[in-house]
Amino acid sequence: MKRGDTLNTNRIALLHTLFSIINENNLEDSNYILAKYFLDYYHHLSQLSIYEIAEDCYVSRASVRRFCQSIGYKNFIDLKNEFSKYDDQQGYYQKHASQENYREKLTEEINNMIKELDKRMDTDEIEKIVDKIYASKSTVFLTSDSSNGAIRDFQKAMIFNDKLVYIVSELYSDNLLLGQLSEDDFLITVSNTGYFALEVKEIVKACRAYSVLITVNRNPCFKDWFDKIYYLSGRDRSTEGGNVYGKYGISYMLDVFYSEYTRKYGTNQEREK
Repeated sequence: MKRGDTLNTNRIALLHTLFSIINENNLEDSNYILAKYFLDYYHHLSQLSIYEIAEDCYVSRASVRRFCQSIGYKNFIDLKNEFSKYDDQQGYYQKHASQENYREKLTEEINNMIKELDKRMDTDEIEKIVDKIYASKSTVFLTSDSSNGAIRDFQKAMIFNDKLVYIVSELYSDNLLLGQLSEDDFLITVSNTGYFALEVKEIVKACRAYSVLITVNRNPCFKDWFDKIYYLSGRDRSTEGGNVYGKYGISYMLDVFYSEYTRKYGTNQEREK
């Protein structure tokens, strides 16, 4: 299956897709050139035409169209319209980061978050999650790209305990692994604000694995298709686009998971001692 065939419902991963292309492709590759151009002219994309892009990038208009289709869009206009949706996020993050005394406020937010998570995670639910990871044939994290760094660190650390965990992100809509999960497997959806959880609703409902959600969004509808919900905060923070729970809280939580797993199960070599 081609990459473009799997991304039509994954547009929240657009920026990640463009960054992945420039991070991985050859500098002379036309996909690299176009991805870099779209990122370089992010603020002016709505003013550009396919003719200008083709001329500036020394490619044909057909190449521009094929590139757009390869990342899940029907044409350049479709991609341009989608790209404009990120402008609201830009305004929020710039406003958030330009606050007076930002460092002090950020430190206070992180400290308060750690105190809250420390209380919320002082429970036997942590052990239940760790036991589920250990007992499951396959443990899969379903996540948007914003959470990927912390989860990838957890994935790499777990291999030292002889436990392979999987991550599914921007290619989730047609991912073969998700369709093959059974009652013996464990699906962990990480969606800080809850919007990704809404995006993958039908996939989670169709999945036979035991399924949990980690989020700050207290939308009651999540209880209809997840077996268990773990809230990172005692109140709904889904409208706080830059909340520290998504960026720092998930890392903290996964470190606690890893510590508990290592303490209880360790590696095969340690268990044999």
